Amino acid sequence: MYKLTDTETIIRLADVAHIPNDPANSDYAEYLEWLKKGNKPKPADKPIPPTYQELRAREYPPVADYLDGIAKADDLQVQKYIDECLAVKAKYPKKAKAKKK
Repeated sequence: MYKLTDTETIIRLADVAHIPNDPANSDYAEYLEWLKKGNKPKPADKPIPPTYQELRAREYPPVADYLDGIAKADDLQVQKYIDECLAVKAKYPKKAKAKKK
């Protein structure tokens, strides 16, 4: 039995081998024969959506911009950094925590 992935590889469940989508690969040829017999692979796992923390981290400006503004005593540069961070936080707000009863 086989399982699809979200990449070009297929997983053979018997030994968890990752098989590339390559006609010259004997394991891939074996997989194609398995499909011809009417077998169906398990679907790929659904990707886990990124957390708000991960989304924020991708978009925050470099902290070096803030430190450079501090070192130069450039209040406008520091404020620009803060404003950019606040915009990212507004774009990806924290998820509300469930209240305990």
